[in-house]
Amino acid sequence: MLVRIFRSTQFYPIALIVLFSIVINVVFGLLREPHWADNGTIFFQDLTNWVHGLHRWFLAAIVFVLVTSQALHLNYTLNKHEIFFKQSWLPGLFYLIFSTQFVDFLQFSPMLLINSIFIFVLDKIFSFYKNQKAMGATFDAALLIALIAMLYAPAIFFVLLFFIGVAILKPINWRDLSIGLIGMLVPFLLLAVNYFLKGNLLSFINQYQKSFTTTFSLSNFNLVNQLPSAILIAVVFVLALMKIRNNYLKNVTKSRLCQQILLLFALISILTIPFTLHIGIQCYMLLVIPFSAIIAYYFLDGKKIIYQELLLWIIIANWAYSNFII
Repeated sequence: MLVRIFRSTQFYPIALIVLFSIVINVVFGLLREPHWADNGTIFFQDLTNWVHGLHRWFLAAIVFVLVTSQALHLNYTLNKHEIFFKQSWLPGLFYLIFSTQFVDFLQFSPMLLINSIFIFVLDKIFSFYKNQKAMGATFDAALLIALIAMLYAPAIFFVLLFFIGVAILKPINWRDLSIGLIGMLVPFLLLAVNYFLKGNLLSFINQYQKSFTTTFSLSNFNLVNQLPSAILIAVVFVLALMKIRNNYLKNVTKSRLCQQILLLFALISILTIPFTLHIGIQCYMLLVIPFSAIIAYYFLDGKKIIYQELLLWIIIANWAYSNFII
């Protein structure tokens, strides 16, 4: 029943997404103590110091706004650019499920914040396709990636997403590349001037470099809780990739190219993990965007809906088990 509901293009699934998000955040606000991840740069810490003094319910409200807006915005972006052969609300549903799959995903971290910006980046990159007047979108995408890297240092690797996106979606010309470089440099130059005027430029540079210093400990993972969920999501993701491969030639050119961008996003997200300051489950939150989009395709396509309904309820049951039973 849920698959059929969210396959619809009507507006009532929006109300369900918002309602589910409210319930999730109220429950987590009651049962979980708020805590913060320290994987961000010194700029992220300066920007979000005020959050630490907030009451737990204000923090829950911020998380609710971020997660709900991200789910709806991702869904809107995928439908706007016709990434799949049919519009639906399935990407928003899966984004909500996966972004709350682990309690650490709901802590206030740079990943939670930058996912909102990354969806804007994807929107800009998707708009490159056969766009001869894409200089504005090119500058915006590069600038947003630089802003993300200022908040979460390993995200600098997403520069690859920008340049490969330009190469895949439109003919390369020197204007796009030069405008992209300017867009990436502008935020860092402004930030450097700000810290220079405060007399903290060298301290900022040192702290930014330390953001790539990795510490790893198995104690940062709850394997009993997290490993079964990770395996289930990975299996469904592989099934979705197989379905995309089988239907690859049936899709229009833009859809195929944008699906490649989503896969590239997933690969770069994995690449950032070894360079994270404190490696933990929250590092994997960047994968929520591409996984939600690609897994939604698996549930969007298929005539034997009963099997997809069963699989969706298994995913939901696993979500409830990992959050409230273990």
